[in-house]
Amino acid sequence: MMKLEHIVSTMNRDEFTFLNDLHMKAPCLVVNQNRDAKNETVELSNGLSAQVLSTPEKGLSRSRNMLLRNATGDICIMGDDDVEYLDGYEKIISQAYETHPDADIIVFRFTHEKGKETRARYNRDLRMRLWNISKAASVEITFRRERVLQAGLCFDERLGLGAEFPSGEENAFLADALRAGLKIYHVPQTICFAVEAHTVQNDDEVADYLHIKGAAFGRIYKTWFFIFALLFVFLKRKGILGGISLWKGYQYMKKGRKAYLN
Repeated sequence: MMKLEHIVSTMNRDEFTFLNDLHMKAPCLVVNQNRDAKNETVELSNGLSAQVLSTPEKGLSRSRNMLLRNATGDICIMGDDDVEYLDGYEKIISQAYETHPDADIIVFRFTHEKGKETRARYNRDLRMRLWNISKAASVEITFRRERVLQAGLCFDERLGLGAEFPSGEENAFLADALRAGLKIYHVPQTICFAVEAHTVQNDDEVADYLHIKGAAFGRIYKTWFFIFALLFVFLKRKGILGGISLWKGYQYMKKGRKAYLN
């Protein structure tokens, strides 16, 4: 029987009742980035417990690397402190790993609206490759802990919230996994609900957004950056990018890539 374990990052917490709102059905390991907090065991309302590790370090990738080093589950479920797991999610995850015994990482779905699919991408189980990992969100990712550790994987601490480039750390993690020979599957079943993230609203935010995306794409796609950056701007420019020209959007991303490489 595979042991599931949630690994959750949070910040500046001095109490942990919020964990009950996640509706977890498996044990949990939490990293709390709070200089004044201490390690403790928290009893949840459903009878489970959460182990809380506190650290003065900042940055989401640092938090997730600490979780990787200290987790004990067979299958780790990446999570944030503002998600809500849906009924039966633990069975979905376990059954997916039984269906795909060669899977090292399985990416599921989350939704922005309960009872409705908001991030439908593929309608069947499939292997993920370098060209489609940028669509994965962290709260959709689960993995076999031992295989990830054996491959020497960790999160890039220059990427992610609280870091120099606050995005893309989960996608860089998946890219590293593919390059290490790990097998990643997408299983189109929804496991949790999460509030929709802030979207870009003005020209300055568009420039910042593309600068950050450019850094992440440079890290993920390396010599294929040109193709994937142009494709990203082309697909997004009439939506969240507010009609920006293809060339201008690409230039913002190119500057982000250069900043990361330097």
